[in-house]
Amino acid sequence: MSGSGDAEDLAALVDERMGRYRELWDSASSKLSAGEYEPADLVEDWFRWVGLVAQDATTAVTVALRAGSDLAARRSSGSGEG
Repeated sequence: MSGSGDAEDLAALVDERMGRYRELWDSASSKLSAGEYEPADLVEDWFRWVGLVAQDATTAVTVALRAGSDLAARRSSGSGEG
């Protein structure tokens, strides 16, 4: 991550991903409030949540590795700090 555009991209990604978690939560909440939450809904919501977490964990590792790679490249070229 080398510039403010990267930070903006990351912020947009986090906002989009949080929206998916909110959708999942709102869906489950409305079904629970209406007394319509079934065991199949629990299973479906669980797998949706696990899928979101898996995608986000993969994304977090990718972002960290890219940031580390950028830092290492700057250090090896002599233009980095520290």
